[in-house]
Amino acid sequence: MEQKRIKRSVIRKIISAACALSAAVSLCAQSTQAMFSSSYMDTGTAEININTIEDTQKISPYIYGINIESGLSGVSANALKQSDIKVSSYNWESNYSNSGSGNGSENTLSLVGSYPQDRVSSPALYTESLISGARRYGIHSKYVTLQMMGKVAPDSPDKPWETVYFNKTDGYLSSPDKTDEAVYIDEYVSFLANTYGYAIDGGINGYFLDNEPENWSTRFPEAVSSPISPEDLVSRSAELAYAVKKIDPTALIYGPSVSGIEAFINIKNSGGWEPYRGEYSWFIDYYLDNMKRLSDEHGTRLLDSLDVHYHTEATNGLLQPILDSNDTLSNNARLQATRILWDSSYTENSTTAIMHNQYIPLIPTLKASIDMYYPGTKLSFSEYNFGGGNDISGGIAAADALGIFASYGVHMACMNPNSTDIPYLKSAINIYTNYDGNGSGFGNSLVRSNNGGDVMSSVYSAIQGKDESTLKTLIINKNQFNAKTAEISITSGVDFTGAEVYFFNEEGAAIKKGDDITDIENNRLTFDMEPRSVYLIVFNGQTEEILGEDIVTSTENTGTDISGNDTSITENEETSATTPEPEHVDAETYSSAGTKAPEEETVPALQESSAETLSGISENPETAVSSGTDSVQDDEPDEKKVPEAVKAIVSLLAAAVALALIYVFVSDIAARKKKLK
Repeated sequence: MEQKRIKRSVIRKIISAACALSAAVSLCAQSTQAMFSSSYMDTGTAEININTIEDTQKISPYIYGINIESGLSGVSANALKQSDIKVSSYNWESNYSNSGSGNGSENTLSLVGSYPQDRVSSPALYTESLISGARRYGIHSKYVTLQMMGKVAPDSPDKPWETVYFNKTDGYLSSPDKTDEAVYIDEYVSFLANTYGYAIDGGINGYFLDNEPENWSTRFPEAVSSPISPEDLVSRSAELAYAVKKIDPTALIYGPSVSGIEAFINIKNSGGWEPYRGEYSWFIDYYLDNMKRLSDEHGTRLLDSLDVHYHTEATNGLLQPILDSNDTLSNNARLQATRILWDSSYTENSTTAIMHNQYIPLIPTLKASIDMYYPGTKLSFSEYNFGGGNDISGGIAAADALGIFASYGVHMACMNPNSTDIPYLKSAINIYTNYDGNGSGFGNSLVRSNNGGDVMSSVYSAIQGKDESTLKTLIINKNQFNAKTAEISITSGVDFTGAEVYFFNEEGAAIKKGDDITDIENNRLTFDMEPRSVYLIVFNGQTEEILGEDIVTSTENTGTDISGNDTSITENEETSATTPEPEHVDAETYSSAGTKAPEEETVPALQESSAETLSGISENPETAVSSGTDSVQDDEPDEKKVPEAVKAIVSLLAAAVALALIYVFVSDIAARKKKLK
């Protein structure tokens, strides 16, 4: 009995120690807040320099995209994509999908729940809803996610999952056979092409090779028993891509659509990745290298855009994910979280980022992989989210991310929030695409702008085509508590006399028109910004002639983007970035595409690559571009340091744990001595 009492006493003391540890963590959080505030000290002034004369860089209009599940009301987007986690299990013949292991693994019609009962038996309704939404809201480019998992949901709980085939050998039907217990994806693409037209005619513009394949075995264990291997994923990707290209060679192919840094490294299959660990730096390299090899073997590009998903993994001072949090610490961290995309001097407060810092910043590293293994491939973030949809911090992060995507030549990006209550995220898109409610946009040609390295602000500037008089500048004040002054200097062949101002801030998500600027002298002005605010300054000016040639009509431009790709703006490209032509591939084979069932042809099995071994990726594979820097600037320093705030957190937590253990140990010894007496 005495021994039991001692054990109970020890347990009580452990609980007390845990309470002490909790208090220490709370104190640590308060200290962290102070430390984070001091880590990004604000000077109160941002020195903004804009240059419209030097080389410009094309801005892809497709970065202003959104996923259809986010809700389309109130946003002016240019791209629309299917993204529901159930999409991997979607059966286009019956419209059934599986809810996944986290939601009961039920086979339902939830993806087409808005349709009346007499319509749900019509094939491909999920894509019909995509087309309908795009038409209703004037979205020009539409993207379908194809099923590559191997199984799709049956139309009854009592039936087995139906088998997916990429190639049908006996011809396509105008209406699929629902009794053969097989689902053909090339027949799906053929159905869509015949219903809505080819990509070049405004049909489906691109196809995604499924959705987050690294999660198939955990989301749909009834259909997939083990994590997919690198070989299997590439083999399936190439086979499905080739099946699509045979039907519509003008449609773009996006893949592998994996999500998060861990998936980029090893598709969450460390055992399956082990044989390639020494040959490739990460899975992205392996995927690009082998997709290029298989493309070369088939004489057609099987991957048009390397596509990834990125939902911020940053945590606040309490080590809690910021994605679904709106507390002060989370909001503060969110304002800086976009720096993981481009800034090699930034270390995110997350375990993944700290452990795998060699792959950060993400965009330069991804583009370095493209340049090495499959040059000419585009880059897309078809799902991205930094949280805070109903908070100004989310609006700032989203607006900042869009500026970063423009600066780095990202081809396509679709916002993918966790809910439909996202007024600030929609305003972040609208400030670029429809800031005045009349369809006016940011511009399609990025010009140089920088803020001297100030991490508490961001700046991006653009013109339309080559017309310097259309200059527009987006400036962000990231300070949570203090106003900020922007000292703006413009180098241009245009004399700017005034400007209009549009903004949104913590007082409301709606974009408002501010007071006009009338005091610009010698292309210099001082502009005051409220705390946590996003501004678009629309400059007024007239173009002057340079060397006897009007800039507006000039078509000569030898600009290149940060990867050395041609960024020349020609006259037929000088259309608004907010009203783009639907994207497609210019294919000579278009005239015969889809007119008959293609002959059966098998993609060769995946073979061992003969590419030279890449032992690692440089921490600075490209020059940095984005907030706080020139649109094109020198390489960042190689050295990466963990922020002092993070070091302090770790130290305080370690000290708290040590004290708690000592307390329990000493108390237990005292109890034992007392018993002996």
